Amino acid sequence: MENCLMKKLLGCLVLGLGLMAGNAHADGVSAKMYYGAGLSDGSVEIANGTDKSLGTVSAVVGLQLLDFVGIELSLGAGSDQTASILSEPLVTYQAALLRLGYRWDRVGVYILGGQARMDIDSQFNNSDAGNAFGFGINLFGNETTALNFNVLNLDDGAFSTATIGFQYYFGGFR
Repeated sequence: MENCLMKKLLGCLVLGLGLMAGNAHADGVSAKMYYGAGLSDGSVEIANGTDKSLGTVSAVVGLQLLDFVGIELSLGAGSDQTASILSEPLVTYQAALLRLGYRWDRVGVYILGGQARMDIDSQFNNSDAGNAFGFGINLFGNETTALNFNVLNLDDGAFSTATIGFQYYFGGFR
């Protein structure tokens, strides 16, 4: 039941992103779509209270509605074996996030908050959904591309990531 609800929520948010992008463009608001990818050091909480480190890959797609407000969808997969990150991950996650931030010239800082759905191997813990919180920084090399650092904490620490990657803004960040 909860899994079905989360899928419907994520589906509605994706549809909403598309509709808002169209409406924002039609109203003259400069909504900008962006995407990104990154490599992470993920940490999954094991039932006995310790943490296990996992290599993680992640991807984001978002819509910057105003200079300081955006909506972001994030997904990732992690494993303790590099060759199995995408083929047989121990953890996968999807998150729908509100992004609030501020930019000074070519540096942007932001916080994230929303909901996440996770599929964590049963040998670690039984978490499958929860709140998602994080923060990050973008260092823009040019108008469209940024080096990105962010931290994302899912379901009160059931899974956490510290990511380094890039983000590309269609039409530039200004």
